Amino acid sequence: MHGGRRNGYYPRKLETTFGQVDLKVPRDRESRYYPAFLKPYARRLVDVGEVAVALYAAGVSQRKAAEILSLLLGHRYSHETLSALTDQVLEAAGAFRTRLLPEEMAFVYLDGLSLKVFREGEGIVRESVYVALGIAPDGERRVLGFWLLPTESALGWEGVLGELWQRGLRRVLLFITDGLPGLPEAIRRVYPQAEWQRCVVHGVRWSLSQVRARDRGLLAEDLRRVYGAESREEALGALEEVKAAWGSRYPGVVGLWVQDSGPSCGSTGTPRCFGRTCGAPT
Repeated sequence: MHGGRRNGYYPRKLETTFGQVDLKVPRDRESRYYPAFLKPYARRLVDVGEVAVALYAAGVSQRKAAEILSLLLGHRYSHETLSALTDQVLEAAGAFRTRLLPEEMAFVYLDGLSLKVFREGEGIVRESVYVALGIAPDGERRVLGFWLLPTESALGWEGVLGELWQRGLRRVLLFITDGLPGLPEAIRRVYPQAEWQRCVVHGVRWSLSQVRARDRGLLAEDLRRVYGAESREEALGALEEVKAAWGSRYPGVVGLWVQDSGPSCGSTGTPRCFGRTCGAPT
């Protein structure tokens, strides 16, 4: 016991996953003692806000979420209370998505994910989540933003890039993306000084999906010597070997790597092992 002499107890109602319980909490004369498991003024062990938002994100209506929480906690939460909780989270997400950005990023990864999301009045719908991840010159990784749009397109990405520019991001050494048609051109319109590189992970996955199963292991090894090269010269030499070994059997696959051989094999000012920098960030 800290904070002075005992001074009896005070009642506290606490909501738990087993329902509401009545507690007798010890107190001292200076009102400085709190049990370790119970935060000051806490009325529940379960974070109702987190549960409500998780249910909402899963497509559960606020009215249905109120019923679920009532079963879990033995306490009825109104639709208005849950709406206020989710509104707080959405407000915080909005602030995150509009915050100012650093002026410079060494690398920016752009990728779109197709996910099912919940829309009021529409229910569960499939939309594209645009994600921009930046790597600063000192190696720090930051989520620059995320956007929900009906489909992924170069036009949609150009709007996203314009927003990144407006939020303060002025210089990017290299953008790393998949092979979405028109995306490199959209990048050049907003960031004309930046370089573009196809993501190795996307490139390798697509390449291996285009060849016979028995050839995938050998082709993967040959491609690894290209994107894992220590220098541009070494990468170009490895690419020549890929052309000689696979060009006649899989001209489309080899053509993709030849097409990208300029930026994807490194350039002045980029780090060593350039190919490895464009794998999926972890």
